[in-house]
Amino acid sequence: MLTDESARKRIILEHCRRLNAGDVGGLLDLYAEDVRFEDPVGGGERAGREELRAHFARAVEANAREVPGEPVASQDGVHALVPVSATLDGPAAGPGGVRSIEREYVLMLRVGAGGLIEELRAFWGRPRPGRMTRSGRTRPWSTRGASTPATWTA
Repeated sequence: MLTDESARKRIILEHCRRLNAGDVGGLLDLYAEDVRFEDPVGGGERAGREELRAHFARAVEANAREVPGEPVASQDGVHALVPVSATLDGPAAGPGGVRSIEREYVLMLRVGAGGLIEELRAFWGRPRPGRMTRSGRTRPWSTRGASTPATWTA
């Protein structure tokens, strides 16, 4: 049985809502036990709810906030995508501080027949200009010396 379009859209928005609420347990309730996830894509695939619990706990500890755009459900009956603008706390350039990191990405979820998320992929874009660098200094984005998203910390 396929999950209908409106249900998949609700699930992906509920993911964002529960993350923003810091509700790791509630967030995990949306996921299958054997979930596979990659965040960011290129950073290595991981599997299982316990791995996902640790991943979401780190996001909550960093005060991650996702602002979802309009979700899209594919015609295949299992996938949904949503563009996300997110902020989270990161290490400050100076000693003892925290700075806000802004990120744009697209979340892709695959929902199984039971209505639980079986796969999560986060496709990160470049950092917003003037918001994040590998060195921690704020400067406009340039591609000189740029690395893959998997080597950026967020």
